[in-house]
Order: sequence, then structure tokens, then C-alpha cells
Amino acid sequence: MKYAVYRIHYGLDFLEESVNNIINDVDLVFICWSTKPWLKNMQNLPPLNENVMDFVNQKFGTKVSCWIREFDKPLNQYKLIYDEVVSKHGVPKQALFMEPDMVWDTRELKKALELTDKEISFNQIEFWKNEHWYITRNKIRPGPTLYNGTIPETNKGCWSDIELVHPTIKCFNYGFCLNRETMLYKHDVAIKSSSYISDSIPNKEWYKDKWLNWTPETEDLEISEAHKHHIKKAEPYPYGT
Repeated sequence: MKYAVYRIHYGLDFLEESVNNIINDVDLVFICWSTKPWLKNMQNLPPLNENVMDFVNQKFGTKVSCWIREFDKPLNQYKLIYDEVVSKHGVPKQALFMEPDMVWDTRELKKALELTDKEISFNQIEFWKNEHWYITRNKIRPGPTLYNGTIPETNKGCWSDIELVHPTIKCFNYGFCLNRETMLYKHDVAIKSSSYISDSIPNKEWYKDKWLNWTPETEDLEISEAHKHHIKKAEPYPYGT
């Protein structure tokens, strides 16, 4: 058996495409929906009008299931989700951990699922605003993670070891291409919860100055105020290369 496991709090824009691009190569897809952010007492958040349960029931068949589970911190959340899945459905041969803004090219996915590493993550092609622009970072930020066999405690992302990244296979990431309302919510949650989850403090003007009113000349696009230079500038996406 091959499982794909998602955790989602916000961002339905690309979930349908993400699931549809893996559905034929896995046996079951599990989507864990957290209806609340990690820090539960945040006030005056922008509205988030998304119902993941209804979306999943409307868009997908019986291979895809969704349930609600809240978390207080990102650390080890994927392992906890996986353990719950295994307790009900058994241990799979492979497990692919995903986020809702990660979308595989099906050819790249097939190459990924042929790997036999106990744990291997994949770099991402991160689109900026749309598929015509993308950004690069000067630090490691792996996306999906594939496990063959026992799964250790996971970190803040899908991975347990950030250094175990495949050198060539990549996944698309649309985290900077969400709709305006969701991006505003994402930014505000980051501002209010960054200290709580031990993340870098975001630039409070990032949404307006760097994303909403972005032009090709805009620089220092990383949301973190201390590390804004880690994403220097968006570049045209080189289709056909």
C-alpha cells in the first residue's frame, strides 16, 4: 500500500490539482484538517471562509478521506497524523507527506516513488504570484517527503532530517500564489504566532509591500524580517528548460 498524507489549515486553491496529480499513483489519500491555527487565542484574524471537509467530499472519491484534528505546535504533527492513519488502516509500504500547496508533475512523482530511501525529501520550484514567476532561496527548504518503512519523529515540515534531499527531483509549490484573502490570513497568523512556534518574526508590511503590490523590481521577498535577503527577487520562470 502507498499512502499520501496531507495536513491543512488554510489554502484550498491548489488542493484539487495536488490530489489529482497523485491519486493514480497511491492507494489512499488522507487529509487532516486543522480548523484552528496553532496558537488558539489569536484575536481579530482576517476571515477565512474555507470548509475543507465539504471541499474534499465534493471533489474526490472514496480513495480520499478527511478528518479534523487540532495541533498546538508544528513539531511532529505529521508523525502524529501518520500514527492515527496507521492505527485505522495499517502500515503502508510507502508514505508521501504533502502540504496543500504542493503539486507534483506526474512524471517527477513516478520517479520519486521509485526511490527506496528510508527518508527522502524534495526541493521545490516555488512560484511567485503565478506560474510566470518563481523565487529561489539561499537556504534549504524541502517540500514533500517520502518514507519507506519506519517513520521517525517529524520536524516543523514533512521531514525529520532536513539534509536528506534528493539532488534533482523537484515538486512545484504554490504557497505564494494563493488568493488575496488567504494570503492576508496567512501573513497575519504568521505575525501573531511566530514567537509561539519559535519562527523568525515576519515583516509586518510584507503582505502589502512585497506581495500585494509586488512588481518585478521588488526585492527582499522573504517574509521574515531578519532573513528577507534569502529571497532576493522573483525571476521569470524558464519554461522549456
